[in-house]
Amino acid sequence: MDLNYKTNLIFPIPVHQFDVNGFEEIQNQLIDYAYNLKKEDEGVSISNHGGWQSTGFYVSNELDVLHNFIINCLAEFPAIEKSTNLTVHAWININKPGDYNVKHNHPGVDLAGVLWIKTPENSGNIIFESPYNFNSYREITSYHDEFKNSFNIDYNYYFSPFEGRMIVFPSHLQHQVTKNKSNEDRISVSFNIRLSK
Repeated sequence: MDLNYKTNLIFPIPVHQFDVNGFEEIQNQLIDYAYNLKKEDEGVSISNHGGWQSTGFYVSNELDVLHNFIINCLAEFPAIEKSTNLTVHAWININKPGDYNVKHNHPGVDLAGVLWIKTPENSGNIIFESPYNFNSYREITSYHDEFKNSFNIDYNYYFSPFEGRMIVFPSHLQHQVTKNKSNEDRISVSFNIRLSK
């Protein structure tokens, strides 16, 4: 039979990736910032198994080195209309060797994200669970690997941490951070974004 075939992706899930050029120029300042905050803040326990999560804070102070860095990164968000206001609420994570974050999502906000500050090798990937994996179980198992790899169709998808990289994703996506198998701390900033006009 003679036929033409193509695949159309109609409801993709965007994960935005920002790589900061010259990150090494500010990296040590941000590492010091995280450790100094940890001395003053007992932290909270939400998704972390071990490790330290700071009390959350709104990102608004342009004179603060971390706030300013995040504000400048998100100001260059090419996919978002310039007329959209972003309200950002963030917290710092320091995961020691053996620490990880259990599966969770971020309800009540529009987008969530992470900025990796210090990521030794094998310090833990962020793994996203497909929101369709239950409903699409049989469909996913039926596709051959080449097709699944071409279109990122799977039950899970992961990103390895990279210093100076920020990813932003829909807040409903279930995700977890695997165990820090390095011998050093892994430092990141997580955040939530509310969008408004």
